[in-house]
Amino acid sequence: MNRRDAIKQASILLGGVLSASAISGVMAGCKAEPKIDWSPKYFTTEEGGLVEAIVERIIPKTDTPGAKDAGVHTFIDQMMAEFYQEKDKAAFKDGLNKVEAEAKSAHGKSFVSLTPAQQDEVLTKFDKEAYDPSRKKDDPPLFFKNMKELTVLGFCTSEVGATEFLKYDPVPGAYHGCIPYSEVGAAWAT
Repeated sequence: MNRRDAIKQASILLGGVLSASAISGVMAGCKAEPKIDWSPKYFTTEEGGLVEAIVERIIPKTDTPGAKDAGVHTFIDQMMAEFYQEKDKAAFKDGLNKVEAEAKSAHGKSFVSLTPAQQDEVLTKFDKEAYDPSRKKDDPPLFFKNMKELTVLGFCTSEVGATEFLKYDPVPGAYHGCIPYSEVGAAWAT
């Protein structure tokens, strides 16, 4: 499965199960914006770098921009700072700490210092846990599921994601202000 198909399927799956915090953030105008000099609002500098590295592994740059190019890490930081409840923020930070601990345990280095293949190996463990079919529907969502939700949401609502990945037509259809009724064939409701 290629990256585009994976994102499309994830978007469809997440469409019906977005958290209330994620929905309120997007409705309030929170969007991913790429920034060169990023300093996190909510995360520490180290946590911000970790979020940036993780989102880039979830949607890596290929022939189209990746999550980092779309500014998804800044989107997640803003969502945590402004829209998520304290218990959800704490669970997210705990998940980041677990990713870092797993990277150091498996490879003796920080997650951001690992090769892309090593990063994928670490994240695959969390992905399997988050999407384990034996998990009950009522179990609280796990960190990596939330991370993927926010990554896809941030990417698809960013300018880069909307214009270079999704189908985008800023003005759908041509405007023809005055056409003969015979060309229309029916009257349109107004």
